[in-house]
Amino acid sequence: MSSVIQRRPKRRSGTQRSRERTEREKEGSQKTVADEPTNIERKAQRKQILKFVKSTLEKGPPGLRTEFAAMKRFNDFEKMKSFKGAQEAGKNRYKDVGCLDNNRVKLANPPWAHDYVHANYVATPTNSKRFICTQAPLDKTCADFWYMCLQEKVETIFMLCNLTEKGAKKCSEYFPNKEKETVEFEEKGNKITVKFESSGKVKFDKKTDAKVTETVFTVEGPGGLTQKTTHYHWIDWPDRGVPTADMALLELLAKARVSKNPIVVHCSAGIGRTGSVVMIEYIMDQLLSGQSIEESDKILQKIREQRNNSIQTDQQYLFVHQIMMNYFMEKKLFDKEVAMAHLAFTEQYLKLVH
Repeated sequence: MSSVIQRRPKRRSGTQRSRERTEREKEGSQKTVADEPTNIERKAQRKQILKFVKSTLEKGPPGLRTEFAAMKRFNDFEKMKSFKGAQEAGKNRYKDVGCLDNNRVKLANPPWAHDYVHANYVATPTNSKRFICTQAPLDKTCADFWYMCLQEKVETIFMLCNLTEKGAKKCSEYFPNKEKETVEFEEKGNKITVKFESSGKVKFDKKTDAKVTETVFTVEGPGGLTQKTTHYHWIDWPDRGVPTADMALLELLAKARVSKNPIVVHCSAGIGRTGSVVMIEYIMDQLLSGQSIEESDKILQKIREQRNNSIQTDQQYLFVHQIMMNYFMEKKLFDKEVAMAHLAFTEQYLKLVH
């Protein structure tokens, strides 16, 4: 393994940042010595990567499928009382996709008419509110969704589904477009306005088939609340399936990571495709912060304790591992022997997901 991923920079004071910026401008360089990992950190990171790679290769796709199958999905509705209460009001998309009480996002009531939205905070090791995992908005919950984004100062939204898939409605049209530049939603007298600012296809650095639209909205709501939000719509991620395990998702996560506020992620139910994104970022967070990468089943267990039944299929679980393995390969962190094992792993993976 010849090089190592750059760690997160340490926080510096405003004066230090200003001085470093001046020095960088003088040197015409984008990096500072402070941002570079030390040799000790490089060794520790290399050790973590090797451990993850070794464990993944030893299990192989069949072993990972068995591991996933052992983690049964279930609903304990005693832990989802607000979800049950909201059923009658038509605030839940699916009766069998629960929303845990312990870390659900609560809307400020007042000014909002109620505090329920089908959404949970999900932590990564260095950020207790890194994600908000939520169901796709319903006609009845578009206002709730946008008020949540205003309340939580959300700067980034990942939409991983389409409005309809295989002839079934999966998501309400909760955002404006070039033709209809402003949309308005109301919930018991409270109005939310969403304005279209700009839109375009994401241009990825690495080669990818992924079709992702990046749109900027301005959201306005009660009490003069206003927020500019970037919305990434992944158009071709199949329901209950996986896209190509290339670098596209990691590039999007790198863009979103800059924001310290919660990143909203939703598919239709907000657990399958959504859970896959969260698990990948959880591993990246451990890696970038120099922590030990936990065993995959332990990571998924921790995510599911926050967003019930996250990751719905073994294909999605395999996808998380394939992405990470491809990332390490892309970074030229494998010697020849590991590269050959990675190739064999990928062949098995492709047979299982296609």
